[in-house]
Amino acid sequence: MNKIFKRIILGIITCIMILTLFPTAVLAGENDFEPRLSAPSSGNPYYNRSLNIYSKQGYGMPNCTAYAYGRIYEITGEAPLIKSGNAGSWWFTNKRNDYYEYGSEPKLGAIACWSGHVAVVEAIDENTVTISESHWRGRYFNTKTFSNPNSAYRQTFYGYIYASDAVLAEEPVYSYTQEIPEFAEVPCNPFSETELTPIENEPVLLMNSLMITNAVS
Repeated sequence: MNKIFKRIILGIITCIMILTLFPTAVLAGENDFEPRLSAPSSGNPYYNRSLNIYSKQGYGMPNCTAYAYGRIYEITGEAPLIKSGNAGSWWFTNKRNDYYEYGSEPKLGAIACWSGHVAVVEAIDENTVTISESHWRGRYFNTKTFSNPNSAYRQTFYGYIYASDAVLAEEPVYSYTQEIPEFAEVPCNPFSETELTPIENEPVLLMNSLMITNAVS
């Protein structure tokens, strides 16, 4: 009986060690990004006077800055740090205040900045970038795909502001697998092959960590 009991305890401990030492990493972040390819509804709080600072000041959509502000708010769940200025000033406002990282490489959720326009990156497919945007006194919403931002508009392209990086950065989230390597000889569920029959007049045994240690020592 003692030998069977020890085998059961050793099996449990082996399973715990295996599940602890062999995690499977699952990446989260950009995989959960949902591109906006259609216009937000008038009731969407990120784009109307409920949360959008540009809309509150009378510069709501159609307006590229009001849209970009609302879209970043929608992606991150936090009010963007760039809260004022026209489209041509966003790039310099961000650099001057060191709000977000920036660069020339497109990333999902980044703000694309030209000398007179801003938009938000929704998709990247090899050499093409798809943005969502709005236009001051023009189209309420549309998407545009280009391979070269310098020729997308008749404007100077400054670069991308990575305003969504804190949310979309790929950080490992670990889940655990129950696969047992070849060297493990004890089944993960030792009770599946061991029939325990209670002994008449014997008390029920409740184990804690100290009892387990003493049992296998």
